[in-house]
Amino acid sequence: MRYAALAFGLALAACAQAPETPAHPAVWRVADRDTTIWLFGSIHALPPRVAWQTPTVAGAIAAADTLILEVPPADDAAARAQFLALAEQPGLPPLLERVAADDRGVLARGMALAGQSPETLDGLKTWAAALTISAGAGHLSDSDAANGVEAVLTRAFAGRAIGALESREGQLRLFDRLPAESQHTLLIAAVRDALSAAKGDAALRTAWMAGDAAGLAADVAPLQRDPAMEAALVTDRNARWASAIVRRLARPGRVFVAVGAGHLVGPGSVVAMLLARGLKVERVE
Repeated sequence: MRYAALAFGLALAACAQAPETPAHPAVWRVADRDTTIWLFGSIHALPPRVAWQTPTVAGAIAAADTLILEVPPADDAAARAQFLALAEQPGLPPLLERVAADDRGVLARGMALAGQSPETLDGLKTWAAALTISAGAGHLSDSDAANGVEAVLTRAFAGRAIGALESREGQLRLFDRLPAESQHTLLIAAVRDALSAAKGDAALRTAWMAGDAAGLAADVAPLQRDPAMEAALVTDRNARWASAIVRRLARPGRVFVAVGAGHLVGPGSVVAMLLARGLKVERVE
């Protein structure tokens, strides 16, 4: 028992001394006479001790009176309940029967690797099974949502205003309204990602940490192969968010907006849409 306690203490000491990994994620600023809005490209899960709060980012967080996220913060139980309310549907065919015969092998391997059983997934709509597999594949990398940007920012803004660009239910309904073919595409993409989860996570993280706009845009590019999915999950949302930012500029204040980094890069991004409206959007990090 004494040796176990000693080993545990040494492990804690090693963790405390582990070096931080520096990161310089992209930040933009749009402002008028009495309003400043920072646009921060977030990543939803990170390993521990990634030092992404550069002086620019930390200064913006300290100066802002309001945080705006994609969806409002929620505890895991509430988020899970909202998900299941839309995700479950009795009487669906088994998941393996919803895809082409040629895709059933990769689907079975992806489910197993993500730690998901057919019995768990068969009662879910196809889009919901895809998201569940994606979430299950998260254990294959060292990233964790507790270390993600949204979780850290929510804690940092305790006591200040926190808003959202869309509701959690509304975000889920975007997936629920996808055509059946798009849901199948999403499912196969999820299982292929699960089969190379660690590699994909590392590539996305590397691009984000470097503020590499082209690398981040590449992460969104696969959606462009499905016009319905690209419109529903990226382009239409970016347009709504850009309009919300324009409206927010009409009121005084200092606002820190954090959305998935892929929404701020490329020709159909929030930044591009704001520029197209004649606003000056300056990259500051």
